[in-house]
Amino acid sequence: MALKKSSSVPKQIRVAIGRMRRAVQRHFLVDGLKNVLLVVLVLIIIDFTLDRTFRMDGPQRLIMLILSVSIIGYAVYRKLLGPLLSRLSDDALMIELEEAEGGMDEVLISALEFSRMGIESNDNVSIKMVENTINEGAEAVSKVTIESAFRRKKMRANSLVLILILLCFVGAGVSASRNQVLDIWFKRNVLLSDIPWPSNYVLELSGYKDGRIRVPRGEDWSLVVSVKENYKELPNNVIIEYRYEKGKRKSSESMIPNSLGNEFRSNAIDVSEPLRLRVRSKEYETEWIPMELVDRPKIEDFSILASYPEYTGIGEQILSSDEGPYSLLNGTSIKINGKVNKSLRSASITVGGVEYPLEVKESKFAGVLPKEQVISGVYEVNVEDLEEMGFSENGEVMGLGLRERATFKIRIQNDRKPKVVASVEGVSGLIVPEAMIPYVGIIEDDYAVKEVNIRYSWKEDQGEREEVTDSMVPDEVINLLGKKQIPLDGRLDLSGLDIPLNSRFSMVLVAKDNNEVSGPNIGESTKILLRVVGEAELRTDLLRREKEQRQILLELVKKQDLLLTDTGALAAELLDVDVLGRSEKEKLAGLQKRQKLLSVSVNNIVKRLDGMVNEIVNNRLEDEDGILKQRLRQKVIVPLANLVNEVIPVAALELDSSRRMLEKDSRNESMRSASQYQVTALEVMKEVLVHMVRNEGYQQAVNLLYEIQRAQERMSKMTAKAKEESLGNVVREKEEGSNTNEEQKESVDDLKEDEAKKGDN
Repeated sequence: MALKKSSSVPKQIRVAIGRMRRAVQRHFLVDGLKNVLLVVLVLIIIDFTLDRTFRMDGPQRLIMLILSVSIIGYAVYRKLLGPLLSRLSDDALMIELEEAEGGMDEVLISALEFSRMGIESNDNVSIKMVENTINEGAEAVSKVTIESAFRRKKMRANSLVLILILLCFVGAGVSASRNQVLDIWFKRNVLLSDIPWPSNYVLELSGYKDGRIRVPRGEDWSLVVSVKENYKELPNNVIIEYRYEKGKRKSSESMIPNSLGNEFRSNAIDVSEPLRLRVRSKEYETEWIPMELVDRPKIEDFSILASYPEYTGIGEQILSSDEGPYSLLNGTSIKINGKVNKSLRSASITVGGVEYPLEVKESKFAGVLPKEQVISGVYEVNVEDLEEMGFSENGEVMGLGLRERATFKIRIQNDRKPKVVASVEGVSGLIVPEAMIPYVGIIEDDYAVKEVNIRYSWKEDQGEREEVTDSMVPDEVINLLGKKQIPLDGRLDLSGLDIPLNSRFSMVLVAKDNNEVSGPNIGESTKILLRVVGEAELRTDLLRREKEQRQILLELVKKQDLLLTDTGALAAELLDVDVLGRSEKEKLAGLQKRQKLLSVSVNNIVKRLDGMVNEIVNNRLEDEDGILKQRLRQKVIVPLANLVNEVIPVAALELDSSRRMLEKDSRNESMRSASQYQVTALEVMKEVLVHMVRNEGYQQAVNLLYEIQRAQERMSKMTAKAKEESLGNVVREKEEGSNTNEEQKESVDDLKEDEAKKGDN
């Protein structure tokens, strides 16, 4: 059956269908808007809660925005656009209207269907019946209420919910313009701005500037996060997150708080490759911050120039950088020069906790430390380049320093005092007042000896014991002053000093250097102590020492005699021996050793006696051709010296040769020669010994005469002293007598005056 155009449908039915269709669209629109806005509201609440609680970062917020927009789009399509765009048929609308009205027995749907059917050419259909049905439906539809087909309570509820949701959005919009929290949420989650949520504190990352942190390359770097001042409360925990660009490795760790809880420090982070980091806590977080790697400055050249004090004459000296520690003289100044591979902001040198600035020009630094600032200690050279790495306590930008500070050590040494080594020769511990004291030695200083003198003094053993002190400049050193080394070889003449007998005499050689900084330094030799005695006492001491040497010589004569006997016995024993055995060689070696030791002992006697002769000369006991001196030299010293130099060494050499010889005859000849030299030595030693014994009595007599002379002089002095005391007593008695007479005369005059006054009365 062909349908007619819709214009054949009665007007009443078309109007009802149109009203019905508009009512359905209103229902879909209200319900769809309600659902869509409700989804939007729920998503806003969820997103707000998540972001406020967990402080989502930019990527997380972007994901939430995309997810929310997707959900809202899906809701709009399913709940709003889908129903609105759907086309309900007229039949369905009529059926729904009949069911909602009730009891119409499908009048409306029948009229709608008959009116759309072409029945003019159909003979099997009653036209009258169809028209009646259409008219009946048109009449019935004009009486039907369209609203009865819809649930008005649900429509009202949807409308109310929609209004409430709209009011929420309006209220949120108004609140967003006034409330910072909603405004921040909108900018963070809708506009995707990096605005932080309000917090009770703000975290500041040390070194953060211009959206990055600059750190030294290839080091383990520790980051410091501090809580900005004026905080309301402190965070309980701060987490640092960092990820490396290479390999996309990501790590996180809790930072270590200080005792106050307002500063947090991370563990050492490997910054050998670029990375990004951020810091977050429960209420605050930073954005991802790139960490830029910067190379530290490196010293390319470094030198130290030492300027020594002027008095040393050294001038300036470059200290080798490969050596150290450096030993510098007190009063030395240093000049430091260096160069690094980067331009510098500042440079300094620190020693003893004091920092001294250095001059900086581009990549070079230099400075001078005067002598007052050069002390013993470790010197550290610090530089700071032009990199902007962070901020100091004063808020100033800081640069990078050296990876390892350039250090050197200086030890300050004081100029040593002159070293004076001196000793006396040709005198013993006893001297006479007119003696001449020879001295030898050497004076050494690091730079120059400026002054030398001999300081001497004496003090009597008895009496007031007042010490007399004086000094003199040795003549032999005058032309040598100013040199580093001065030899000493002179004599101190005591004649004319009137040194009393029985005094303690001491002398010290004193030297001053040219130290103009902390000196001059004074060096002294060991104090030389001598006792001043009379000539007789000195002669007695010389005789005593000569007797000691005679006793020693007597023992040596016995040893030489025994050695001669042993040598002869061994020679007789080896007379027929062809080859010497080990025992025989050891006996010969023993004889040779005994002969050498005896030579050493004789030489010691020569040295002691020669010293006694010098002592006689230096104490002026005799003239140049004095008897005692001539006797010792010609009769004792010279013969013994010839033994030491000519006879005894030959005897020892012959003994050694006989030990080495293989031929029997040659060995026996060498042994006979050794015995002859030993006999000669023994005879000379006995002659000297006899001479010394004979002259002891003569020397004792001479000494006795000197002792008598000394006693007479002492008696004369005592007599003169007694005379002086007696004369003093006489003078004193006369003075006392004259004083008594004057007092008596004054008394008589006073009595006369008193009697005269009484007569007048």
